[in-house]
Amino acid sequence: MIPLEHFLIAALAVYRLSLLISKEAGPFDMFGRFRTWAGVEFDQYSNPYATNQFAEGLLCPFCVSVWLGFCGTIYLFAAWLLKVEEIAMYPLIPFALSGIAVYLFRVGGV
Repeated sequence: MIPLEHFLIAALAVYRLSLLISKEAGPFDMFGRFRTWAGVEFDQYSNPYATNQFAEGLLCPFCVSVWLGFCGTIYLFAAWLLKVEEIAMYPLIPFALSGIAVYLFRVGGV
C-alpha cells in the first residue's frame, strides 16, 4: 500500500506539471516551444488555440492531468513493486513543493 504522504507528493507533482505543460512557458520557454511544435497557435489577441486534437489536449490542464496521473500511477506502482518508494519520491518533491506554492498564490490572489 502506498503511504498517504507519497500519494500527496505525487498528486501535487501532477498538479504542478499539468500547469507547466498546459499554461506556462517553463524554463527557457521549453513548454511554450513544445506546445507550438504540437500545433498550438495564437490569435490576434494572444489567445492560444489548437490546430489539431493533440494540441487541443495540451491546452486543457484537466486533460493533461489525467495523462500525468496515469503515468504517476504507473511510476508509484513500479516503485512499490521494486520496494524503492522512498527513493522514488525524491524526483517528485520539487514539483510538489512548487505545486503547493502555485496553489497558495492562486488561492491568495497574488
